[in-house]
Amino acid sequence: MAPSRDTSASPQQEMFVNELRARRESSGLSRNRLAAALGCTPQWIAKVETFEKPPSEGLADDLDTYFQAGGMFRRMWEKHVEARKRGLIPNGFRPLAEAEPEAAQISIYEPLLLTGLLQTEEYARFVFGAGMRAGNVDELVAIRMERQSILRRADPPWLFVLIREAVVRDLKTEFRSEQCKRLLEVMEHPKLSIQLIPADAAVFQPCGFQLLSFKQAPDVAYVDGVIHHGQVLTNPPDVQELAILFNVIQTAALSAKESGNLIRSIMESP
Repeated sequence: MAPSRDTSASPQQEMFVNELRARRESSGLSRNRLAAALGCTPQWIAKVETFEKPPSEGLADDLDTYFQAGGMFRRMWEKHVEARKRGLIPNGFRPLAEAEPEAAQISIYEPLLLTGLLQTEEYARFVFGAGMRAGNVDELVAIRMERQSILRRADPPWLFVLIREAVVRDLKTEFRSEQCKRLLEVMEHPKLSIQLIPADAAVFQPCGFQLLSFKQAPDVAYVDGVIHHGQVLTNPPDVQELAILFNVIQTAALSAKESGNLIRSIMESP
């Protein structure tokens, strides 16, 4: 049976493989000889050339060195990785992911789960594993963890997060402690705020949404949708309406101090 082709191969991966094969054949090298020179197996070379496996960072660097390609293979590999990431991010969510690094302030309301910017790796893996794209869990988790780098910057954006109390209480025991620790660590930063909406609060907005403000661009909003079909809103009246809704919901939330105490209590509960 012929090997299965990687149906998610990007144009950059096509270019990488074509260049690899062309240089190997023009140099009169078999896969065995090239593999011996690179310190890998011929089976690995074969899988890359037949699109069974994507090229790795190490292979790109080794090929650049061996063929004296001046970094060409690495540049193609980097473009392939970026294309792969873009392909895994749903179309409706992609504008938000691209806008987050430029935002000066992010306000998030989440009624059903913890926002991706606050998830631990274990929680993110649980969320993606329960979804419709479970085959790409490792890559999706890596993308989510990379998104969180904006909170580790020397000057992160202002972050205001409203989360229903039930979301924290419903955390599975196997990752509850680490996830609560993550929330408490975030709350120690003066620019990052988390407030819980108590169970008895009269808040009935079932759909999560986010507001992003920029220093030199109009505010935008993102509204969650079914199966990743969320949408970004740019019409000023629509964005303003959601900003008002966020403020209204915030009036029903516990203070940051009360929220921290409640998170700590949930973390320590049996």
